[in-house]
Amino acid sequence: MMGELSLPAALGALAAQGAAFLALLLAASAVHKASHWGQSLRVVRGFAGVPGPLAGASLSVAVACELAAAGLLVLPQARASGAVLAALVWAAYLALLLRAILQNRRNVDCGCSFGTAHRPLGAFHVTRNVLLVGTAAAVAAESAWGAAPAVAASQVLGAAALLALYGALDQVMALQPLRAGVSA
Repeated sequence: MMGELSLPAALGALAAQGAAFLALLLAASAVHKASHWGQSLRVVRGFAGVPGPLAGASLSVAVACELAAAGLLVLPQARASGAVLAALVWAAYLALLLRAILQNRRNVDCGCSFGTAHRPLGAFHVTRNVLLVGTAAAVAAESAWGAAPAVAASQVLGAAALLALYGALDQVMALQPLRAGVSA
């Protein structure tokens, strides 16, 4: 017979799972930006509108913020701070997405994908970022309110599986015939 799990313990475990996923996603994003520096600089200039001389510094700050948030998320005593930083990072990306959409620049490369697929900015990008901000906010709230448990090895494996599903969804959404009803 399995032992009973209290609601606070269940919420803490769920927050730890969310923190593990967010940390992996942020770390992967930072590594992707750093390993594709030239492409990332083009995104910072074209999508974010940062002038050329400031693009490198802006990109460095973005990578540092993502890595800092990822590191803080895995530390139970710093998880709330890491989640707040993660929410701020994704809220800034969300604001840039909304600005590009409102300026009718839907075809600009937002650098939002780990793959090579490119698709016009739209509801998928906005919804994804809203969900990421919301997840980070929920992890921050739970971690600040309750005792934040350590991330277990099984949660890291679960986070890796979620990251794989996240990447797969991103690639599926890039398939234009499925998204726009366009026949090949």
